[in-house]
Amino acid sequence: MNFVRQQGRSFRIFAALIVPFLLTLNPQNALGQGFKMTPLEVPTDQANTTVPIAVNTSQDVVGYGTATSGATVGFLYSGGKYTVINWAGSDNFTRALGINDSGEVVGDWLDTNGITFHGFTYVNGTYKQYDVGGNVSTTIFGINSAGDFVGSEGRVGTGGFLKGFTRIGGKLKEFYASGTDNTYAYAINSADEVVGAYYDSSGNAHGYYRSAKGAITQITYPGAVQTSCSGINDAGVITGIYTNTSGLTYGFTYIKGKYASTDFAGTYGINSKGAYVGYYWGIDGALSGYLASPQTFKLSTVKIPNEQQGAFWGVNNAGVSVGSYVDTTGTEHGLMISGGKVTNIDDPSGVSTICFAINSTNHIVGDYFDTSGNPHGFEYSAGKFTDIPGPSEALSSDASGINDAGEIAGDFFSSTDRTHHGFVLKAGKYKQLDPPGSTNTFGGGINTAGLVAFFWVDAKGYVQSSLYNGKKFTSIDVPGAASTYAQAVNTAGDIVFFVFDPYGVEHAALKKGNAYFIFDDPKGSQAAATGINDSNLIVGFYTPTGTKLAQPFKGTE
Repeated sequence: MNFVRQQGRSFRIFAALIVPFLLTLNPQNALGQGFKMTPLEVPTDQANTTVPIAVNTSQDVVGYGTATSGATVGFLYSGGKYTVINWAGSDNFTRALGINDSGEVVGDWLDTNGITFHGFTYVNGTYKQYDVGGNVSTTIFGINSAGDFVGSEGRVGTGGFLKGFTRIGGKLKEFYASGTDNTYAYAINSADEVVGAYYDSSGNAHGYYRSAKGAITQITYPGAVQTSCSGINDAGVITGIYTNTSGLTYGFTYIKGKYASTDFAGTYGINSKGAYVGYYWGIDGALSGYLASPQTFKLSTVKIPNEQQGAFWGVNNAGVSVGSYVDTTGTEHGLMISGGKVTNIDDPSGVSTICFAINSTNHIVGDYFDTSGNPHGFEYSAGKFTDIPGPSEALSSDASGINDAGEIAGDFFSSTDRTHHGFVLKAGKYKQLDPPGSTNTFGGGINTAGLVAFFWVDAKGYVQSSLYNGKKFTSIDVPGAASTYAQAVNTAGDIVFFVFDPYGVEHAALKKGNAYFIFDDPKGSQAAATGINDSNLIVGFYTPTGTKLAQPFKGTE
């Protein structure tokens, strides 16, 4: 069986008669939690590691990166363009760490003595230095809408920053968050509420919240061994990073006693509209920056009568969906849903069947499985099944996509090199698809223009996705994902996926134009988006809370 096709091809569907019955929709639609994902990567001639730190209401972002020369440089991202922020005369070290809604940037730079930091403000290309005073190292981490800012300062030679500080209305206030532990003030909102972290004698981080009156409350993510608070917006939502007992780091949000993991390795600043920035471990473990902007998806759970679990894999322009389900007797079926009715689609040549895609004339493609569990592609139309066996050297095959011209996308397992290869079947001829660097390639969807979206495995075992236009391959990996599985593509070139974050959690994803979105069903977890039509109706499946059995959904962005 195809080892990367996850839930769909792991469903075992035994042959059955084609039996129509009525479909039931869950009466309550849910607003799925989603984000528009913008990758943030300073151009490679300036930086090869990008760490976004703060974002304002206009979604201007500041941060820093490590240049190819080894220097640390700050950046401002605004309107899709990057501006380098670099203090002239620094010791190859400048960071942009905060930005307010007026576009004023704050940060720090390292003196040529290699030990003293200086704070600065930056407005429209003009830099201004700020130091607490004396032989003191100063960093400004955050700034609010009134121009008040926060940071940390300490005497040079003491081993690090010792005190946090606020500068509100021109008045400086220094403080410790706990005893005399090294204290960092990372962000301040319009109410002059401050968040940050202090470090105990063992070097462990502890998050804190400081009220406008100076009262300090410790913020500890449940079960975490370390917590650091890095952002706070005007609604009081706090963002940060925690480390669990296994040493893994996660981003988190906190509001009114409620914590939630962001499923990214790092979450830093947050703006008043709930957009936040940070970093994630992407393909091949590379560190990448992101901007996550809230986006709502309207999703409906689809309940099939007599069904224990099920999944949708494809949908055509008439809204007819295909997939698979397991009935209450444990029997599994391929299915088609049209006009409120479910029809079982079971290839008589196999012991189980899955339907992956359907075109506008209700031609369906999918797989049936033999007694040894090997998949074999098929096409179904008007009660007739036709094998899609793959090229002559194929030992097994998958038929995963079909367009209105009858062109079929899929993959096959070769007897020659014992690996998987993608294919497009057109006018009875197979064209093999293998992107550069692929060790195994798996079919996805194909649209009316012949664009093929598919996924593949590189030499290190990471799963990536590409779009093929008949001449070249283009990467379509989803920002924020450690692995990306492209599933279907519509006429406009919009693509749906399921992805896995670095911690193995599955999420649904959408590429619409040049924008990427990641979303989940709020009634459960492990969501996958697997089909999309030209009206941007999306189908897929998720696991409801408290169960281990997948359920189908449909919805829109």
